Amino acid sequence: MSTFKVLVTSQKGGVGKSTVAANLAAYLRRQGQSVTLLDFDTHGSSSTWLTRAPQIGVVVQHHVLPLDQGGNRPILDARLHLRRAASSSDVVICDLTWTDSIAGELMFEYDLVIVPTSVSEIELAATAGFLSRHRWVFDSALHTPPTLLVAPTRVQAEHLHSDVFSKQRFPVSFMLSPPILEAQSAREMFERGYLMDLPDNCGTSFNAFGQAVCDARQVRNAAQIQALTQRVSAPLRSKLGTHSGVLNMRANLLNTSSSLSNQYSILGRHRVQKVRPDEPIKTSAPAPSNGMSVMGIPQFLKRMSMGVISK
Repeated sequence: MSTFKVLVTSQKGGVGKSTVAANLAAYLRRQGQSVTLLDFDTHGSSSTWLTRAPQIGVVVQHHVLPLDQGGNRPILDARLHLRRAASSSDVVICDLTWTDSIAGELMFEYDLVIVPTSVSEIELAATAGFLSRHRWVFDSALHTPPTLLVAPTRVQAEHLHSDVFSKQRFPVSFMLSPPILEAQSAREMFERGYLMDLPDNCGTSFNAFGQAVCDARQVRNAAQIQALTQRVSAPLRSKLGTHSGVLNMRANLLNTSSSLSNQYSILGRHRVQKVRPDEPIKTSAPAPSNGMSVMGIPQFLKRMSMGVISK
């Protein structure tokens, strides 16, 4: 399996971008993956967190991009560091505050782009604007676009019952992660430990987010397998006729793709809701335990990306 490359980015500070990057790296490392964190930010918050917290085996690199030089230099440096890290890791996570000095083409280097956002109307409008300026990346027909995952961060309990998300329309389709809850315990974990180990609702919410990222990876891999089999099936049929081995191999790949993309997850439910909004969502998933029913995605979050900004 090829290296899974993740970009955690936003143009706004204070939305928990570095917290997400550092703790996602730790989460995936705990899952048995070899992980490299590339911290491209000047302040190096995510790399500092992982360097000072109890060591968990994440390879940490801090490379400040030469944004002041302009031109193609920032994207060339980023590609170089990314490809070097990908040669020795199962997962590479990049922490980058996006600026206009960075060419949007850089996003094509990644499998998954995570955009953290708070739930304030100002932040949501800024996130929608950022995605609108780069919709050509996520809608590209010339290159394989990255999967887009919007992650609500620093969410207060009272926000779970708000309609703030339904008021903002987004320009591109995206997957929606479970919200990461705000807590004093999360701030106290800075450079001391990891959110996934917190015994409170914040820890539970982050573990749900981490699982959603794993699900997004499976959905993308399944889609790539299906696209590959569709591209090769016609030439194979023309050259080999109805050779049973070839047809059975293709059927098995398609069945694998279907089972992965339809498995229960927040991502799967959002995808069904996006494609067939008039049909009810059915799932056999067990009810949440230990009082975490509020962590189920409420209706306003499901509707978050249903609207599309007109061109």
